[in-house]
Amino acid sequence: MADKLAVGRIDLNTYPVWWIDDLATSSNLTANLTNGSVIPLRAIITGSGGPGMDQQFNLYYLHWWTLTHFIFESEKYHARALRLAQSGGGLDAFKKIIGPVEPVQTEWHAYVRRLKAALAGKDREFFKNKQISKPFEASDQPANGK
Repeated sequence: MADKLAVGRIDLNTYPVWWIDDLATSSNLTANLTNGSVIPLRAIITGSGGPGMDQQFNLYYLHWWTLTHFIFESEKYHARALRLAQSGGGLDAFKKIIGPVEPVQTEWHAYVRRLKAALAGKDREFFKNKQISKPFEASDQPANGK
């Protein structure tokens, strides 16, 4: 697999693992929104309403990277990912093409938590084939994040 693009497989040499501990520090989405380890998805999409980017650039980078990976790799959303990118990815396009922000935020948070578990060595499937275990669309918490 050397020198070949393998869509859906995470290359630990290129993934931003050096910052992953700063993202989604709790298993609870509401707690992470409160403690600042998750920036609200609406703020990530719109570029407003979150912490100052000059102070939290690495955290924003992790959000952009994991959100992009989540949408492009999710069985639920991947068929619509290119259309979202072609539309410019704004809030109205996101809601029209992907869906309401809050449920997607909950699903994305569950994906990030699974990614963190995989990178911490708690997911055998990840180390066999470098893919996050499915289904990452299924939330491990209610839609309200509590």
